Amino acid sequence: MIREQAARTALRNIQALARQMSLYPTGHPSTGEALEAATTAAETLARREDGEAVVTLFGDSIHLGRSILPHASLELSSLLRTLQSRGIESITFNAPVAGADVADLGAFIAGLSGDVPAEATIRLNESPFTRDDLETDGTGGVRRSYSRSLDVLRGMAAAIERDEQFDLSGVAWAVEHLVEQTISQPAASLLLSTMKSHDEYTFFHSVNVCILSIAMGRSIGLPKDQMSALAMGALLHDIGKVRVAPSILQYPGRLDAEQWRQIKLHPQEGAAAILAAAAPDQEIAATVAFEHHARYDGLGYPPAGRSLRDLHFYSRLVATADTYDAITTRRSYRRAETPNRALHVLLAGAGSIYDPDFTRAFIEMVGVYPPGSLLELSDGDVVMVTRANEGGGAPDVVLLRPSGEALLEEPVEATIGERTVADQLLPETVGVEAAALLERVGVIVQMV
Repeated sequence: MIREQAARTALRNIQALARQMSLYPTGHPSTGEALEAATTAAETLARREDGEAVVTLFGDSIHLGRSILPHASLELSSLLRTLQSRGIESITFNAPVAGADVADLGAFIAGLSGDVPAEATIRLNESPFTRDDLETDGTGGVRRSYSRSLDVLRGMAAAIERDEQFDLSGVAWAVEHLVEQTISQPAASLLLSTMKSHDEYTFFHSVNVCILSIAMGRSIGLPKDQMSALAMGALLHDIGKVRVAPSILQYPGRLDAEQWRQIKLHPQEGAAAILAAAAPDQEIAATVAFEHHARYDGLGYPPAGRSLRDLHFYSRLVATADTYDAITTRRSYRRAETPNRALHVLLAGAGSIYDPDFTRAFIEMVGVYPPGSLLELSDGDVVMVTRANEGGGAPDVVLLRPSGEALLEEPVEATIGERTVADQLLPETVGVEAAALLERVGVIVQMV
């Protein structure tokens, strides 16, 4: 776990440096801070890899040495695309990593310079590994569908921002693949829906809500021919946020009346954008975008005076998944809550904010402790839930941190046995990201 975390931290900091350099000159204090953070992270990674860390990019995947990093491949998919567009197939970091090389790499990635790192502590396109050397991923189909859905949303958002015309053919293609993968690998898909991204919250959130909605549709017996329409509505439910200023979406405090008014416009903006692009059989997605904040009792927004009989059941289903993922994600204005806490919020709002039938179905689907839940047991061990027990017994777990000890390098299969759950912990408290454990292929193999 720690090895993969070091790689993600280094790549995230290099991505942040490239963004900073595209906004401010090299001598700016913010750029200097970003450079220092990126250099330290790259140095830490290289030293953890015995002095030389080789990051190889292949297709949709990022590898450290021979090992695939599925979580990093998704979380940093926009960086992956940028690196590939710049002709970068691998990055080799050698300790001690020179700050000047990190600065050169940041400028190269940002497109500000054609010069590659000059001091030889960072080398490009010198990976010793061939395609056959690189590890493959047992969840590759699900991950590729997730990644391509992110790409589709990025493209659609860019078109909306530029007031360009577009159609929903790419969205239709993406949701077909998500439906297929979620139905064929439901457990792996639910674990992947714990992916989070602070930088691209809306896009990752939208894919997560889509996966959760498909899984819920499957659990209640929704016919397969209706799944694609549900999935398209779920994937595009928040697309109207593209029209909301980032400064409002990421505002760290309480919104004032004007900011809140702007936020409440995103259902209409999203519905209008979808209708402008939709084919006749795709228009239901606009209904979902318009209604997903309307509330079961009709007292939400937009204030259309709708009752529960008027709201489309896709909208009511998506609203449940939307709330669950939003609550379990850290935002600029609040911390993430535990999955169990999110389920309590849904239950408290059942019958007023949320459809009570879909609330019960959702809780039954994910279990009292959904996959990705981090639990401290009565003896002090910290475990992560990998699968809820459909029979109502203890969930399947892996051990992350034995009582009184440090995090394990690798998660280990475990059972709760006679122990009880003492507390549910947040990822930042434990020092892990739940979705990052997907990188341990053994966890997924148990579930599919």
